[in-house]
Amino acid sequence: MKIRVAILSAILLVLGLVLGSAAARAQSLDVDLDGTGGSTGPRFGQSLVAPNSPGAGSPGVDTGPLAAPKQEYTPIILTTVPAPMVVELFTSEGCSSCPPADALLGELTQRQYVLPLSFHVDYWDYIGWKDRFADPVFTKRQRAYAEAQGSSMVYTPQMIVAGAIDVVGSDRKAVEKALKKAYTRNTMYRIQVMREKDGRVMVQFPEAPIGVPATVWLVTYQKSAESHVKAGENAGRSLMTYNVVRSLQKVGMWYGPATEIELKLNPAAKANSPDACAIIANQAEHGPIIAAAAFNFTKAW
Repeated sequence: MKIRVAILSAILLVLGLVLGSAAARAQSLDVDLDGTGGSTGPRFGQSLVAPNSPGAGSPGVDTGPLAAPKQEYTPIILTTVPAPMVVELFTSEGCSSCPPADALLGELTQRQYVLPLSFHVDYWDYIGWKDRFADPVFTKRQRAYAEAQGSSMVYTPQMIVAGAIDVVGSDRKAVEKALKKAYTRNTMYRIQVMREKDGRVMVQFPEAPIGVPATVWLVTYQKSAESHVKAGENAGRSLMTYNVVRSLQKVGMWYGPATEIELKLNPAAKANSPDACAIIANQAEHGPIIAAAAFNFTKAW
């Protein structure tokens, strides 16, 4: 009898240890509890990048005084849907064919699923009117798009939809057709923009099978502006431009793994007092756009 009691006690002790160990593991793992076949994914306030050092971020582990402090994030509210379709208009105040395209881009700003941006180029400045919003950097971007698509020609007004489809910017039917085409063939990934407790602004990219690494661009823009043109092809006209880009800078690369990139806005861009910012991720450097987002400037800086 004593032997049976002893064996029974031993069995109960082992069973208790096994159950306790399983419970501890269940608390420390991200378990698929809802039957969706995967983890719940990152939430606001969590880094999308796994800790680099062994044991970093593990519960109950003392990583010592050299461990990086846990960052606290505040999400920045986006002004578009999380993965909008980007439309880039290359235009000029010195181009008489551009005002209809500028007006069409203004209409696109009312669609929350579209992120329209107006890049003013400088190659028409010589014909009598210097466009105050023109920048050689924007002209370089347009030429890079042409080269990526196997062309040597640039023109205004030109729209590039989703970083891949070239249409005349004043051709409404062509623009609508390009938007529909982009929606059927483009894969867009959702990104998040966060502000850390220390004031740094970060963009977080998910893990994704993007194939070709993507260049990440930070854009600042002014939501609308009016110019009274006194010379050139548009002499005597008052021109409206919408979502006019004021600065463009490369901020990093996304290779496919979950990635955080700090958005370091240069002083010249801040001095322009823009209304809003956009993040654009082009495959390669000027290939198809696979991620984008827009947010108010004052929410970040």
